[in-house]
Amino acid sequence: MSNLKIRTRYAPSPTGFFHIGGARTALFNYLFAKHNGGDFIVRIEDTDIQREVEGGIDSQLTNLKWMGIIPDESIWNEGKYGPYIQSKKLDRYQELAYKLLQENKAYRCFCTEKELQEEREQSLKNHSTPKYSRKCLNLTEEEINQNIKNNVPFVIRLKIKDNTNIEWNDLIRGHMTVPTSALTDPVILKSNGYPMYNFAVVVDDYDMKITHVLRGEEHLSNTPYQIMIKQALGFDSQPIEYGHLSIITNSEGKKLSKRDHTLKQFIEDYKSLGIMPKALTNFLSLLGWTPNNNKEILSLEETIKEFDLSKVSKSPACFDFNKLLWISNQHIKLLSNDEFIQLIKPFVKINLNEFTTEENFDNLLLIFKPQIDSFSEINDLIKSTFNNMELNNLSNELKEFIKLPESMRVIKRFKEELSSITSLTFESSTNLISNLKNEFASKGIKNKSFFLPLRIVSIGKEHGPEMNKIITIVGKEKIINNINKFI
Repeated sequence: MSNLKIRTRYAPSPTGFFHIGGARTALFNYLFAKHNGGDFIVRIEDTDIQREVEGGIDSQLTNLKWMGIIPDESIWNEGKYGPYIQSKKLDRYQELAYKLLQENKAYRCFCTEKELQEEREQSLKNHSTPKYSRKCLNLTEEEINQNIKNNVPFVIRLKIKDNTNIEWNDLIRGHMTVPTSALTDPVILKSNGYPMYNFAVVVDDYDMKITHVLRGEEHLSNTPYQIMIKQALGFDSQPIEYGHLSIITNSEGKKLSKRDHTLKQFIEDYKSLGIMPKALTNFLSLLGWTPNNNKEILSLEETIKEFDLSKVSKSPACFDFNKLLWISNQHIKLLSNDEFIQLIKPFVKINLNEFTTEENFDNLLLIFKPQIDSFSEINDLIKSTFNNMELNNLSNELKEFIKLPESMRVIKRFKEELSSITSLTFESSTNLISNLKNEFASKGIKNKSFFLPLRIVSIGKEHGPEMNKIITIVGKEKIINNINKFI
């Protein structure tokens, strides 16, 4: 195995849009492949035609690209192991299923849905695990031919070995053993000629020379079936190693479910929210994996370099939305001012002319760079900070505070100095505040008694950005009008 080039895959079904769980699975396969100099493949498993969602395929590939998870092979950039979509391989699946039939490793099952359901209900009544009764396993050649002649629909089932243990060394969970007595003869080809999931997966992994499969723990029950199918097909000469990732839970410790609407679960939701792809990728990489250096803010390149499968946990990984926001904030802080402006402008939905002059638009946005967790927050932050303020909206405590003689002296001197400024810039605003602060400090006025009155008359708030930034953004005329109202 060590001499083979590592090839991993992410194989989504277009029965839904790109989900957090799928994104984590794709990412871990990508990280493992790239850390080991291997290839990462994306193939589309579209044989469940009744549940296929329009736009499902595009959602997977577009959002993978957005996250920086670029496949070496996919339907967008095919390699030599295609096709990369199952619906184009039906002849291949059918050929192999009938080959197993001829080799007496599989058999036709003519049972109806009603018969199978009755069997299942009887098993449940007997408190036993529902399993197919093998009713069709020993049909005579004559019975089979008569059914075929009468056009009785049938599926093809794999005949599993009796009294055997299916074993594998899981890359994350260690040695695993499942007795075949706990399994049933699985359907490998449906009556409409489409393969069942486990059969198609085995064929595809073999055809694409996949060496390692990392997937969610919900696939643990599929693994023994896939191993049996692989053995029946004679694919053992090309070994595959399996690793099953932990479930992702919500803040209450419950498994993340697509029906749980308390948490955004689709990648499109986080794009709309204004989470940077590098922040989301960073966060997802920490869902079940811990870097050797315990560093939490990592670029994708750093994550690839650090990724170690032995550090992947089998314990449930909690999706902590607040941690995602913190990681997002850290990545935003690392942006240059030009990068920040470029990325946040598409999220600005309000008219900035209501808050400042056009030449100060960028400065207005940059004020919030240190506190932004997601770009979509910018509209509410600007409105809540610089909206039209009225004295009546102040708390009684603040109203009493600015009436104090000390506060009024600060406000009147501020108006005098502000009125004398001809060109209002960050530099001139900084000098104004610095000089006034020193002046009142020499008279024993503390910082709170100096800054709070100025902030109140400028934006009508107790807290906010630095005063030099407030002055520049709000503008001389508006602040003086506010002061006149208060006085």
